[in-house]
Amino acid sequence: MAGSGVQTVSRALAVLGCFRGGDELGVTDVARAQGLALSTTHRLLTALVDAGFLEKTAEGSRYRLGGALAQYGQIAYRQHRIYLTEPHLERLAATTGASASVAMRYGNEVVLLGTSRWREAEGHALQGVLLPLHASALGKALLAFSNVGQDELERLPYLDGTDRAVRTADELAKELTLTRERGYGFNDEELSPGHRTIGLPIFPASDDQEVRFALGIRGATELMSPERIPFLVDLGRSTARDIGVALAQ
Repeated sequence: MAGSGVQTVSRALAVLGCFRGGDELGVTDVARAQGLALSTTHRLLTALVDAGFLEKTAEGSRYRLGGALAQYGQIAYRQHRIYLTEPHLERLAATTGASASVAMRYGNEVVLLGTSRWREAEGHALQGVLLPLHASALGKALLAFSNVGQDELERLPYLDGTDRAVRTADELAKELTLTRERGYGFNDEELSPGHRTIGLPIFPASDDQEVRFALGIRGATELMSPERIPFLVDLGRSTARDIGVALAQ
């Protein structure tokens, strides 16, 4: 019985994970993605709706993320004190014309915890809230400045990204070495054609703590030209230091 309960919870969490991209999905979509029977999928979706994690659309035939997750998101936002970073992100965005963000690692991905309002110019789609570690500047910064071994790099998926993204653990290891040497990660159209991103580690107040957060500066290739990269990196480093001090208070 205990094993059955754990399996049910695992399935429910997997079903919930189908909605991480912000899409509205039907029972058939979720069942196909998880390899579950329609009846089982419907029961899991109903349980998630009852818990507030999902809600039905106005038409009643599809599902989307529910209000309970927004509540938990706000709790996490405050627990990590991301609100302290907002003035720094806005100032950096206003100075550079790029979008600025703070992120942390979540499993094999990077999750954006806070972004500047300049990001609104890119629309309201949720693409980019979750980024792959291997192909994002933020992911490279978080990996390069933490205790990550080759065995962990071997276990990462190398599926997402454009043809410019690295595809093997050895390639990523070389990229992380370069990231440590120059002090920042770089994404040169590896996730989105026409866009580049700089990722800088936000060092904690204590030397015995691992880097948990990274600062991202993202813009079009015309804005993020090779001539401007040193200027943007200098501003980013200053902002990352200020954010590190703010989070340590």
